[in-house]
Parts: sequence; C-alpha cells; structure tokens
Amino acid sequence: MKAETKNDIKQINKNQYERKGSSNKVWDFFCSVKLAVVIILVLVLACIIGTVILQEKTFDEYVARYGYGLSTFFKITQLNNVFYSYWFSVLLVLLCANLICCTIKRWRNTFLQTGFILTHLSLVLILIGGVVKFQLGVKGGVNVYEGKSVNYFLTQKIDSKGKLDYVKKDLPFTIALDDFILEKNEPKFQLVSYLKNKDRQKVLEVKLGKRQRVPGSDYKVTVKDYVPDAELKQEPVNLSDKPDNPAVFVKFFGSEKVAAEGWLLAYDRNSYEDKKQNIRIEYIWLSSQQELDKAVNSAEAANAQLSVSLSGQTQDYPLDLNKVFKFEGTDYTVKMLQYVHNYGDRRPLGEQPTDNPAVQVEINGPEGVETRWVFEKFPDWDKMHPAKYKNLKITCSGIASTYMAKNTLRIYQTTEGKQVLVYIKDKHIVETMPWELEKRYTIPDTGNQVEVSSYFPSFDFKREVIKKSDEVVMPAILAEVEGPGGKVEDWIFSSNQYATWYTDNNFALVYESTGESVKHFTSKLRIEENGQTVAEKTIRVNDPLKHKGYVIYQSSYDPEAGTFSGLQIVKDPGIPVVYSGFGALCFGVVFIFYIKPFLRKKLKKEVEE
Repeated sequence: MKAETKNDIKQINKNQYERKGSSNKVWDFFCSVKLAVVIILVLVLACIIGTVILQEKTFDEYVARYGYGLSTFFKITQLNNVFYSYWFSVLLVLLCANLICCTIKRWRNTFLQTGFILTHLSLVLILIGGVVKFQLGVKGGVNVYEGKSVNYFLTQKIDSKGKLDYVKKDLPFTIALDDFILEKNEPKFQLVSYLKNKDRQKVLEVKLGKRQRVPGSDYKVTVKDYVPDAELKQEPVNLSDKPDNPAVFVKFFGSEKVAAEGWLLAYDRNSYEDKKQNIRIEYIWLSSQQELDKAVNSAEAANAQLSVSLSGQTQDYPLDLNKVFKFEGTDYTVKMLQYVHNYGDRRPLGEQPTDNPAVQVEINGPEGVETRWVFEKFPDWDKMHPAKYKNLKITCSGIASTYMAKNTLRIYQTTEGKQVLVYIKDKHIVETMPWELEKRYTIPDTGNQVEVSSYFPSFDFKREVIKKSDEVVMPAILAEVEGPGGKVEDWIFSSNQYATWYTDNNFALVYESTGESVKHFTSKLRIEENGQTVAEKTIRVNDPLKHKGYVIYQSSYDPEAGTFSGLQIVKDPGIPVVYSGFGALCFGVVFIFYIKPFLRKKLKKEVEE
C-alpha cells in the first residue's frame, strides 16, 4: 500500500515537472533575445519591401507594372499594403510580447530598476500605439462649400477586386463651413519678346516712356501706357462696302422670345448651336453664283483637310485618321492621329461645340518623330511655340463645318448679292428659300424662327480700353514697336494667351503673368451636435481643429472659384498611447543617466559611513 502511494506521488511530481518544463519552454521562447532579433530583421525586410513595391494602388496598376502573376501574389500576401496588413500587426504584437517577457524576466524588484522598466515600457506602448493606428485609425477627406455642412468624409479603399473605391464614413458630429478666406499675393507680370528667325525670347522692362532695343535685332519697344485693371470694350463697326470680312447679326427665336442673338462671321466664328433643341445655324459666304448653286443642292458639309507647306510648296490631304501621307519630293510623312471640335473639351466629339477645332498631327522626318496640335482658327499658333520641324507649316480647315446637328439652317450669301436659306434635317434638304434683312423665317418642324437683322461687308470692332480699378488684377500695356515696317502701336492684354505680332510676322510680344502665389487660405469651421454649436475655430495649414478624437486639417481649396474648402479628417486612437510611450522613454532615460547614478552614489556613501 505504501509502495503504491509512493508511486502515485512520483507520477504526480513527474506530470507537474513535465507541465512546468513545457511552460518554461514557452516562457523562454518569448524571453529570447534571438526572437527579438529575428522579429526586428523581418520588420526591417517588410519596411524595405513596403518601400520598393508600390503601396495601395489598384490591381490594374500592379498588373501593368509587375504582371498578373506577381500582382496576384502581392494581393494574397498583402504586400501591396504592407504597413496596414494583418501580418505586420502580428509582428508588432509579437515584438511587444517579447519585450514584456524580457522585461519581467530581468526585473529585480528595486527602485534603481525604474529606468529599465520605463524604457522597456515605452517601447511596448509605442508598438501598441502603432498597432492601434494601423488597425483602427482612419484618414480621409471631404469638400465643404461655404454656407454648407457635412457629417461624413470619404476614405480611399482598394476593394476585393483590386479597384479603387471610396468609402463613406459617418461622423458623430456635423462640420459647418461659415467662411472660406483665400488671400493671394499681388500678381506679377512680365513683357516677353520673341524673334522668330532666331527662335529667341527676351524679357523686357515695363517702364513707361523707356525705348528698349531688343538684343540681336533692329526692333525697338516703347511702353506708352499702362492700366493695372483693364477691360476691352468692343463695338462692332463696318469699315467699308467691300466684302473682305462679311458678317451677319442673327436672332434666334424660341416661340416669340429671342433665345439667342449675335454676330456670325464668315471667316471666323460662323455658326451657333442650340444643344437642347439640336439646332445649328451656319453663315456661309460664297464667291460666285456657281458655288451657290452647288451648295444649295448638297446637304454635305465642307470637307476637312490638312495643308502642309515646305519651301514654298503646299500639299493638301483629306482628314483621314491614322493614314500616313507622304510629302512628295521630301523625306517627310504626316499622319493625323485625332481631331476635336473644341480643344481641351473631354466630352464625346458629338457633344463638343465647334469653338476651337483642332487636329493632332504626327510628323516623321530626318530628325525623328514630332507630334503637334494644329488649330483651325489659330493658324499662327506654332509661331510662339517652337517645334522640332520649324520649316514645316501645317494648317487645317473645314473641321468645324464637318459637324452637322439634327436640324441645320445655312445662311448663304454671295458677292453678287444672292441670299438663300437652306434647312437640312437628318442630312436631307427639306426647304430652300431666299432671305432678306429684318424678316423672320420659321424653321420647319421646330417651332423656332430666325432673323438676319444686320449685315456688315467689312466687319470689325471699335476697341476702347477701360480702367476698372487701381488694383493689379488684369493689367494691359500700350506698346509701340519700331521695325522694318515702321512704327506699330497696339494694346497688349495679360488675359490674352496669344502673341501680338508685328507686321512682318517675325517679331511678337506677350504680356503674361509670372504666376500668382497664394498667401494663405483659411476656413472658419463650426462643430454642431444636436443642432447646437459645441466648438468653432478658424483653421489653416498646420493649425487644425480637434474634436472627439478627430483632427480636421485644412488641406486644399477650389483653385478656380474658391467656393469650397478641402478638409482632411484623421482619427488616430493610437496617438495617446504613442505619446505616453515617448513620455515614459524620456523619463526612463533621465532616470538612467541622472537619477540612478545619484542614488547609487548616495547609497555607497551611506554604506561607507
């Protein structure tokens, strides 16, 4: 009986020892310095990977850069979002556990070890704060218009398919924008001269009455007048009875009221379009009765073409996209890549107004490939924009005329005095009739009417420069240019993006802004809860508003109208933990290097006594 009891006791002790040994192995594993080194090396490697591999991009962007297979691997392993991945947080938690275990193992319950405890505790707090930030922190943005309020913000997120998406996050309060203030520095402007034959630009001094010679040329420029805030008033006038620039003033009626009116110029802006009713009115000037007879019997629009000139020779090519045309007798080829009705308009071609027709051209020559835009209404655009092949002059025509609305009304006029209206519907001629001034004509099947109220054979504008204010807003200068063709005087406006050319088309002036810098921008915000204002502040860059753990930063604004404020909203619950860690670190370092040596010295002195 005693033997059995002894055996039972031995068995119990053996099991306890085995459990204790197993427990010691787990404890030793988490207390291992080797584990800390391995974790830190893995974290360093993860940081390197997170720097080398693009982070938080769409799956399509990864496929384009790395290929489908590698992109799929990145997605599965979260290497496309290393610092917010679950495995990165697990590594931080593991390192945190290792630090805690190492601290407990080496802790001796004495006051002198306070610095040791605080420094290790600080690292633990910083790591915990990092994990909290990565897993629970949010950051996004929202635009708020003046006088409006929002109770949400948007965050970017890559969805399960690798597509960029925006997620709406509700706020526990409402942000109201009472006022947005955008202050700018006073704008500065410069006068730039350009010599075409030398392809040289030179900034001239804007000083009234000073006669300046343009270096390397026979041109002289004198600024005769200056207006800090100028407005050009233009009054239409007729210069002569010679039809060198014919124009008509057209009124377009919707029922009995004038829906639109304005001048149509045969050689410039010769059309008006009403998108809602799909009606287009065109003014076309013809030089003979024969051309009129041909035009009124055809619903087809004019053919668009490209004209290329080199060394006095000109060749015309139809607007045939992606077809390569060879300039006969040379090594040049031309290809038309695309055309638009309104340059810079991102809408589909059929929805664009014919305000600024242009064609993109690819030129292949002895010096390689050059791509340039050619504008129908601005044939001299390339003069102030030097290209690779300066000797090659390219113009386009007929692009605006190729477009036809569902209902098209053409106002024809000839040098012989013939005047005809042609109504075209769905590219078929419906009605043809003569027209007279100041008579209304009904457009069939539409209920609209049209009237040509005035005709100027030689249309021009009487120009007058008006000073609006004494502030520098939109300045203009009156410049006198002396050159081979004598003296020429003209107003040059800073608002004009095109150059003002001298009579020989070799010298030009541009009065342009050197850039308007923003002084600062601020937003007057209010925080509302249950209809009551609980906080308010005027925020600016690096001076945010804080409320309930959220930090509201001034990040951007509406650069055009300045009507909304761009806010960045951040919530980082890990920040207090991280700050506590840094506080503990600072106090621990002070204790180790200053308090601990003092206490040891004091204890040693007491022992010696």
